[in-house]
Amino acid sequence: MGAAAIPIIQWGTALLAAGAAVQQGKEAQDYNEYLAKQSEADARTAKSAAEVEAMRIRKQRDKVRADAIATIAQSGVDVNSDTALRIDEQITRDSEEDAFLALAGGTDRVNRLGAEADGYRISGKQARTAGYVKAGTSLLGAASNNGRGWKRAGTAGGA
Repeated sequence: MGAAAIPIIQWGTALLAAGAAVQQGKEAQDYNEYLAKQSEADARTAKSAAEVEAMRIRKQRDKVRADAIATIAQSGVDVNSDTALRIDEQITRDSEEDAFLALAGGTDRVNRLGAEADGYRISGKQARTAGYVKAGTSLLGAASNNGRGWKRAGTAGGA
């Protein structure tokens, strides 16, 4: 193999490195897209879970209100009295606050997971760009080396 083969080897190595860099960037972007979609799925699940929890709280409220009304009626107090109505209002207020907090917590989780998905997508795009830059650097390095010649001054066999 003569000196003429050296530039071919250098270009082949540069092309291989460039291809590997592009592929690595694409795989990193694909993986980050997978993670983003997983975060979005988790966000949908969190939203549904919060809605189910709020519904459970409201159903429990209805049971507690019915039990309270029954207890008041059994004790001989008029269920339409101010005391009975205040107890009913307090039960409703407390349960609605709990339902609201469950929904707010779900919304917070949805927002955080959405931001996480955005971060994964940004990271994937950056990895893809880095792959292209690395590929370009490999090719430019090969071009530079071939432009100067394969022999360097001061090396063994160099001019």
